[in-house]
Amino acid sequence: MTTPKLIQPENHPAGWTYHLSHTDLDGYGAQFMLKAAGIKTYCFNSDYRDIPLAIDRIVEQIIERGEPASLLMTDLNLTLDQAEQIDKRIKKLKVPTTLQLLDHHATGADCAAKFDWYYLDTERCATKLAFESVADLMPEAQRTQYALRADFVDMGDRWLKDEPLFRKALYLLGLVMQDDHLAPPLADLKRSYRFHLIEQFFQAHERGENLEVIERSLYDLRKNFLEGQIEAADLNNPELPLNDKFHLLAASVLDETTVPMVEIDGVKTGIFYNWPHDVWRGVIMDMMESRKIMDMAISVRGNGKLSLRANPGVDAGAISAKYFRGGGHPGAAGGELRDNRLRDLDHAVSCIRQTINPAPPIATAKLGSMITIQPARKGAQKNDKPK
Repeated sequence: MTTPKLIQPENHPAGWTYHLSHTDLDGYGAQFMLKAAGIKTYCFNSDYRDIPLAIDRIVEQIIERGEPASLLMTDLNLTLDQAEQIDKRIKKLKVPTTLQLLDHHATGADCAAKFDWYYLDTERCATKLAFESVADLMPEAQRTQYALRADFVDMGDRWLKDEPLFRKALYLLGLVMQDDHLAPPLADLKRSYRFHLIEQFFQAHERGENLEVIERSLYDLRKNFLEGQIEAADLNNPELPLNDKFHLLAASVLDETTVPMVEIDGVKTGIFYNWPHDVWRGVIMDMMESRKIMDMAISVRGNGKLSLRANPGVDAGAISAKYFRGGGHPGAAGGELRDNRLRDLDHAVSCIRQTINPAPPIATAKLGSMITIQPARKGAQKNDKPK
């Protein structure tokens, strides 16, 4: 089968492609291919569950910018209902927008049969499909190089165990997906980091380095990403673990647009939702102590459980005991919210605000003893004569 060429914004060479892809190596690999071809893209990543939310964000940006656009989806197996909803939304847009999906999951057959923008090929992974859609835009030498890179991802993603490079491909898959110690809200930075790892891995592979050599050099591969992004003194501090150096980078770019702040008894408090605990702990140390962005931090889990950390002079234990049915030390405490099924960050912040400043109860009529006037019984005689 011949992969269709990338559909770019119609009659608008300066327009942008909005590229929504999956959250694994194949999803990022497809975006890596478009980047290599020089396509101007706004990248988004989503698992299957969050596709509608990602589409909402993309549509909002397309409307806000008001320029002809193209929406490309890769490595996302839509349900028929999802495909129908996306098709309707794009057709209703007043901003000219083309739609294209490159998929390799056999379960997408129903969608592919119904929509001409849904291209399905089960014999090639999304990274390979994305490469082939833009290959003509690459110089010949680059095209040859990236064809081999796309084949490499294909081995791991489609589990081609008989290929000699299968285990090496699986290693790259795991490398891209492992915890990178960057904060969850920093999607663009996390994507850039993954692109960095993919590129550095391929360069080492193309130099003929085996997995043992690549694994031994992983520390340097990761550290190189931080060059120019944190202070040189911190980057080269031998007493500072590499994870903490990534935490410094995250703390340097986080602000109130990514971390909502709530005043709790006059204490400026940052709210963090479903962060890995070690990342949260490392990032807030710099945000609280060095950058003075806040004086207390609360980590909220989806089940309503809380972890609190505070600067000197703030008693996190007392605050938790007062509001969150918990307690602990002045600098570190735990607690919980009454709502144990939180949906997202906005829901968590709303619950915290309601907890520390509950809405006044709605006034109701006080019920007491009341005289009830019973209607006259049928057939009763009315007596108006005075006694």
